[in-house]
Amino acid sequence: MNRRCDGEKSISSKAAGCPLGRRQFLTRLGAAGCAAMALNSGLFRQSARAVMGAPKLPGDGAEKPRLMVGFARPDIERFYMAPGAGYPLAENQQLYTDIIEDAAADLDVTLDIEHAPLKDNDAVDAFLQEKGDADGALIVHMATRQNPEISHFLDTRPEGMPVVVYSPQGTRGWMIDGGPNCFVGATDQVDWLATATRMLKAHWQMAHTRFADFHGDEEREERLEPLGTVVHRMPMDWLMDAMRAAEDSEEAQEIAARFMEDAVEIVEPTENDILKAARNYVGLRRLMEETDSHAVTTDCLGLVREGDGSYVQCLAYCQLLDEGAPGVCERDIHPGLTLLLSGYLLDRPGFMANPSIHTATNEYAGFHCQVPTRMDGFTEPPHPYKIRPHHETQQGVTLQIDFKEDQPATLWRFIGDDTLRLGSGTIIRSMRPDHHEDGIGGCQNGYTMAVDGVDDVRVMAQYSHPVLTYGRHVETVAAWCELAGIDVVRGWT
Repeated sequence: MNRRCDGEKSISSKAAGCPLGRRQFLTRLGAAGCAAMALNSGLFRQSARAVMGAPKLPGDGAEKPRLMVGFARPDIERFYMAPGAGYPLAENQQLYTDIIEDAAADLDVTLDIEHAPLKDNDAVDAFLQEKGDADGALIVHMATRQNPEISHFLDTRPEGMPVVVYSPQGTRGWMIDGGPNCFVGATDQVDWLATATRMLKAHWQMAHTRFADFHGDEEREERLEPLGTVVHRMPMDWLMDAMRAAEDSEEAQEIAARFMEDAVEIVEPTENDILKAARNYVGLRRLMEETDSHAVTTDCLGLVREGDGSYVQCLAYCQLLDEGAPGVCERDIHPGLTLLLSGYLLDRPGFMANPSIHTATNEYAGFHCQVPTRMDGFTEPPHPYKIRPHHETQQGVTLQIDFKEDQPATLWRFIGDDTLRLGSGTIIRSMRPDHHEDGIGGCQNGYTMAVDGVDDVRVMAQYSHPVLTYGRHVETVAAWCELAGIDVVRGWT
């Protein structure tokens, strides 16, 4: 729990060294309106980021994950048995090192590499003695004869340290029993080392994530194990204060203008509606920064049902999803964790949706009003969007996109703190209401999907808020879960 200052309600602030008093917090929120950046970026759908900068995610500051890297191999030049004399050890170690270093540079990860061979248990012990306080380990398995040394490393590492063992073709790493918090990746794809590096960073990021939940009138924190993610429960009043404090801010005005300029069509919302929606995003971003939060959820349906729609969160959540700092509908934490992992591990946002079962065609469908536009990846071109209202109430503002047809996708979600359900399929078409009289209800964004291994989609009606991520990532996600100590349930039946 955060300590209190001056007898006021507090808002956590690492920068301040003490929770902010509520009056001080409101003053800071109001002053932040003068921080708008230059307005000439010209980047399509970078509207909010160009004005306010990107949200800070774990690893973006001074604190970064540090990984120890070692090479389990004998101290010789070549083999005359498997993996063979055609597998020169020093040259291949340099190849692996280059791939790992390039990935670490892209991911902003610190490496602590031991270049001397881990040739015996004494070398392993010295490696752990010198570098064993790292946040994770990547061990390259370069010889079957080193299996006992790798087992020794796994048995003597600090408890809970995540370890990825990479075993290239010919080294028989699949024979190694990794045990808890370890994944043995045996493959002939040497570039998989970059995936291994990302897996370890994502593990660290999940353990350093703070998830804001605005609801009720109390403040408390809870840590979700084994992920290590902290859920920070905070009073709803703080969110309302933050949105009101952003009224008429320069950021909100510029963000609204950019959303309108970038839209392919503005269907129902007025300019004032869009300005209010941008105001909500600005207030939410400021509040996330003040509370060191990397994702946010609240009782958004409660805000939709009240008043004239001025505080609808949909547009803000769309933008946060595109930025990798998910806004999560309906205080549903476990899909929110899935959205976070989609960004950290797969480098792309996900779409959390309500299930809809089409019995006439035996198709699964998902629909919701919030949606990311950068489904192909955070650095890839976004999907074009229309500006629409929240469909059920015709209030507020959200975005509407077309999903790609014949698009392979992963359908997944945490179903508990330590369990994840995981499957795949192919998107058939977009499913969304274009007009009020088209005979289709439901939310503004939707897809139909053929789900792999599901013969009768009615069995899927029980699963709320699965997350859709472009691309088939089942094996990567399952590998990460093994690393993180998460149980995997494969399939949706």
